[in-house]
Amino acid sequence: PKIKIESQYLTQTPQEGGFSSPDKGENAANGQIDTGADVIYQAAGLSGQGVIKAAAEHKVWAIGVDSDQYEQSALAKYKDYILGSALKNVGGAVYELTKSVVEGKPLTGEVRGDLASGGVGFADSNPKYRAMKDVVAAVDKAKQDIIDGKVTVATK
Repeated sequence: PKIKIESQYLTQTPQEGGFSSPDKGENAANGQIDTGADVIYQAAGLSGQGVIKAAAEHKVWAIGVDSDQYEQSALAKYKDYILGSALKNVGGAVYELTKSVVEGKPLTGEVRGDLASGGVGFADSNPKYRAMKDVVAAVDKAKQDIIDGKVTVATK
């Protein structure tokens, strides 16, 4: 109940480099950490590397995105501060689309991935995360409650 969420865009337009400027990510994360943030989640493409760097330098948790950033060699020196990563299974979606075309029944329209189908998930490669048994149990329970429909996640 006491969690405060701050959100911030790095730039207003793609031309300004919001997804391709680690320095912009690092500066934004430093600003949030300076005001008391103790966990930083980024969804900022290459700029996210700067966010993770800042989090590690300040010894606060970073949460990666898209793939398991704990395992990325470019971020190896910061990985102890990557709590985990929010995942989306783009490869699986591409496979299912390709399969549907090959089978003559192309998927059209919006395709959504969810926890039940494995379209989204959480990478928990960091042993420091897995060692927090109470946190892992709470995350696993929340995941199951979402899959079972006991918790509804706003999608917009």
